Parts: sequence; C-alpha cells; structure tokens
Amino acid sequence: MKKRLNLLIGCLFLTSIVWSQANQRVYTPSEMREDLDTLVKYLEDTHPDIYYRYSKENFYGDVGRLKKSLTKNLTRTEFYFAAEPLLSKFDDGHTDFHIIEEYNSQNPVIIPYFFKVSPAKPFIVCAGAYKTVTSQLPNDAEILSINDIPSSQIAKDIIRLNTGENEDFRAEFGSNYIYFYLEALYHANGRYNIKYKNNGKIKTVLIYGIRSDEINDRIKKFSATTISNNSDTEKNFSLEILDQDKTAIIKVKSFEWEGYQVFIDSAFKEIKRKEIKNLIIDLIDNGGGDSDIGDDFLQYILDHPFRQYNKAVVKNSRFYKERLKAQKPQNAMDANELEVLRKANGTLDTIFYENIKIDDNALRFGGKVYVLINLQTYSSAADFAQCFSFYKRGLVIGEESGGLIKSYGDIVPAKLPNTQLNLTISSTLYYNIGAGEKDWRGVMPDIKVPPQGAIAKALEMIRN
Repeated sequence: MKKRLNLLIGCLFLTSIVWSQANQRVYTPSEMREDLDTLVKYLEDTHPDIYYRYSKENFYGDVGRLKKSLTKNLTRTEFYFAAEPLLSKFDDGHTDFHIIEEYNSQNPVIIPYFFKVSPAKPFIVCAGAYKTVTSQLPNDAEILSINDIPSSQIAKDIIRLNTGENEDFRAEFGSNYIYFYLEALYHANGRYNIKYKNNGKIKTVLIYGIRSDEINDRIKKFSATTISNNSDTEKNFSLEILDQDKTAIIKVKSFEWEGYQVFIDSAFKEIKRKEIKNLIIDLIDNGGGDSDIGDDFLQYILDHPFRQYNKAVVKNSRFYKERLKAQKPQNAMDANELEVLRKANGTLDTIFYENIKIDDNALRFGGKVYVLINLQTYSSAADFAQCFSFYKRGLVIGEESGGLIKSYGDIVPAKLPNTQLNLTISSTLYYNIGAGEKDWRGVMPDIKVPPQGAIAKALEMIRN
C-alpha cells in the first residue's frame, strides 16, 4: 500500500514564460460558484469522512458566504486564494488544491532566500540565502515586515492558505513557497523592503528578486566549476560513518524509489564491513513518499514479522476508480482490482493488514538504532517511525511528527470544471500499528529535543 504526501516540491526553474495574473483568464461569479458546488460534491463523494473535524454545517455556511462574496470576475489564482481556506479547515494535508506547480512553470520572480515561518513569534526567520547569492540578510535574523506587511500577517495568511493537520505544519510547509505569496498574493513585483532584527538591532534592507531561470543558470555554472562532494547533499539518501564512535548516520530526505535500491544494500554492506555498533536514521524534514520503501528498510533493522498499518478504510468513488484505470488497462487488472470497479460508489471497505514475513538478510543490522523525527516528518516517514517505535527497536529522538498515526492519505486527483483548478483528495483512512480510534496525533519521541539538536543528542547517548 502506498501513502503519499504531494509536497509540491517541484522544480522552480522550468520555462521562460513571465508570470502575471493580468495574463490569466478571468472567471465569472457564476462559473466560480458552480466550481464551489462541484468542490463540495467531489469532497463528499470521495473522502472517507471529510467532516471529521470541520462540521458540515460550518462548511456549508462558509461555502455559502464565499459564494455570496463572489461579485466580480477573478483569475484562477485569485479564486484559489478565496477557496483554499475552506480546504485548510479540514485538517487534512493530503486534500488540497495545487496551483504552485503552474506558478513555478511560469519563470516567476523568486526572493533568493530561505525562511522559516511559525504561528508564534518570531513569525518569520531568515534561514539563509540561495547558492550563488551574496546574502544581505543575516542567518537567523527575525523578519519584522516585508514591504510594510507585518510578519505576523504574512504568517497568518500562509497558515490559512495551506492544508495540514496543525498550524505548525502549515506554517513550516508554507515556508517553502514564501516567494509565491509575496508575488501572487502581495504583488511585491520583485522588490522586497525587509525590516529585520538581529543581535538586538533593527535594520532595513532592499532585496530584489531574481527570475527562476536565471537562478537555474547560476546554479548550473556554479556546479560545473565546483569540484566537490556537494552534490551528495542533493541525494535522497546518504550515509555518513563516524569511525571513532562506531556509528553510521543514514539521512533519508524522502521515501522515493529513485536511488534507493542502489543505496540501501551498499550502505548496509559498508555498515557491516566497518563493524558499526550504532545506527542513526535521520528522518527530519522527510515529507514521506512510498510506504513500500519503509517496509523494505525495516527488513534491515527488524528481526521478526511486522506491519506498518493495522487497517485502512477505503472509500470507493469515481475518482478512486479513475485513478485505478489510469494506472493499468482493465485487461491487466487482477481479480481484486476488477472487483473494486464493480463496487458501488460511496461504499466503504475496511482492509486489515497482515504481518510482513521477515526475509533472510545477511545485512540485517543488530546494533542500537536511533530514529530522528520532527514536525516535518510526515506521511510514510512518520509511518516508518511509528512502526519502529511500536516494536521497540530503539529510541525515537526529536519532536512529535507532523504526520499522524491515524491519518488520511492515498490521494486521488480531480479538477474543477470551470477554473480547472487541480486538487487531490484523500481516499483512505489509515490506522498505523498501535493506533487507536482517538489517536489523532503524531509519533511521540522517547526523548524530546529541538530537531537541530537531535543528532547531537543521539551521539551524546552513544558516547555515554
């Protein structure tokens, strides 16, 4: 079974079309109202329990008020900004509109800095400049305002314009796309007058944006002239050996198959060759991917049958079936898949998971294991951590994961008929191993520390 979080971390550097809302088609109030009615139907028909936190009465009231407010033509982006807060209230990070891919494909202006957004003060903190950019902002500087918009307001808008199970996750996830909000929502036009506080002093700096294709060109030139192992930092999986501590650190950025099969065997061969005694698995900022990778990875550290999920509740729907048919022709489907196509839309199926048999594995690791997690450990990465924790294989260090141990996922795609806004909707409710009916929570760490101190804490325990 695959659980995916569509993180939308697409390439920022794609085409040379200039983004402008003025160039977008506009939609009439009646077209947008029809799309809202369609959205309601799609959600109710597809999601296993769309009103699990946001009541139907409140949702219908909010939809009605939004429909009444639509009195003039809007672009697709403007309609997105109006409708996205509805989805945000469902507290389901897998059910969401997807417009940023389109924005990224238009060669947008980018503010060439990373920021961390938070629902609490400091609301925005500078996390460094892009490669090849000479920084005008100190790392860790508190951003007070951008173009006279208070950082508190920017954070509030980012939180209401992102979906997820809690505000902390929405803020941190939205941090990845602050450039989008500055341009598409606040119309900065590539000029960012930033007031910031650093070492107790308040200063102001004017920063200019850069087109994404120019950033791409700079990075290509930089990469071509730099002879180093820096490219390793871009890989999904990495291994670091600390010989003195007899410790290996495996960093997993996402649970995607690219590079995994080559990496995993070679990593554990090296761990065995070096006679490593301690293994740290770093899942900090891992947004998830394919849970089948988690099943395979667990074969290297567990020595008994296991399962990541207790059960899943699947809703049969038009979009669930359309996704199945898009994946393979009917003449290639097995009996179970054909049975799904025959089931009535709207019905629920409960799937109970059996333990996965443990394989013979000469590379299985028998030493101490530590798993690192944080708020940005999500979806199948959180599933892996919960399985590891449930079977008491070692210690979990960090902060409560953003991914819940009882959560919605297995997204299906849909599109609104008029504005053509793309969205994904959860089709399945997953119960991780050890999750009860009331366990709407993340994976709980055995040792709670800030994520930036998690590796140091693990090494402290190993050395002591």
